[in-house]
Amino acid sequence: MRDLKDGSGFTLADLAQATAISRSSWERYLNGKQFPPRHAVQALCRAVDEAEDELLTQWALADAAWSGRGHPTPAVSGSASPPGSDDGISGLDSPVREGPSAVQRVSRTRRVLLAASAVIDQRPTSTAVAVVLLCSAMVVPAAVSYASRTAASQSAARPPICQLRSCEGRNPRTTACEDPVTLASHTAADGTRLEIRLSPSCRAGWIRVSPTHSGFRVEITGPDAREQSVDETARPAGDEVTTTTMIAAPHPSHLRACYYPSLGSPGRECFDGGAASPK
Repeated sequence: MRDLKDGSGFTLADLAQATAISRSSWERYLNGKQFPPRHAVQALCRAVDEAEDELLTQWALADAAWSGRGHPTPAVSGSASPPGSDDGISGLDSPVREGPSAVQRVSRTRRVLLAASAVIDQRPTSTAVAVVLLCSAMVVPAAVSYASRTAASQSAARPPICQLRSCEGRNPRTTACEDPVTLASHTAADGTRLEIRLSPSCRAGWIRVSPTHSGFRVEITGPDAREQSVDETARPAGDEVTTTTMIAAPHPSHLRACYYPSLGSPGRECFDGGAASPK
């Protein structure tokens, strides 16, 4: 191959332009640093206008010698009896073939790596994009599966720490009763927003209030539980929501909320857990 190149007067850059094989690849092939693939031999013959049959024949012999396929695999000493021996054991007069030898496996790996190297030399950008896409295709499903398993294990690992009467008097913000639903809501005459909240897992309820002023009172009651209430005497208007402590709710629709707009004046607004019904 080197004689053909030298006789043609081509430089490595000329070969790279004529064959679409990189200059660095040709430098490795022609200097014996890397065994040339078959398509490189054919491309060289076409570039210098030479018949390829003879050179391909030489390439096939060189490939057999390079890969080790041109030499028989030696038998392991002591693994077989010589022909005609009288040891009384039949079927051991020739080596047993148990698949490809280590030399053949290495040669196949080498050919695969050489082919991959040629592809990378010819199309580095496309190869890089393909590698990125392949990595994404493997990583993204694994990440999604891991996140799903983690979320499931976390939700399963947080059971409620109280139920029914054991929740009474406790702050819903500091317990594991974190699955609340709103049973009923009511907007008072002064604009204060009230909601009866229920945790189905804890079977307990409470009132959440969005106040418009200070000096009010809210209380939640039920037929099977003690009244829970909260007084707010120093909360400025427009501050964050407040809640009562929890009350057992074996029958959520029986919960009743009452709002007292002023601690020093009579009058209240009440509604139950089935539907808002101001009184």
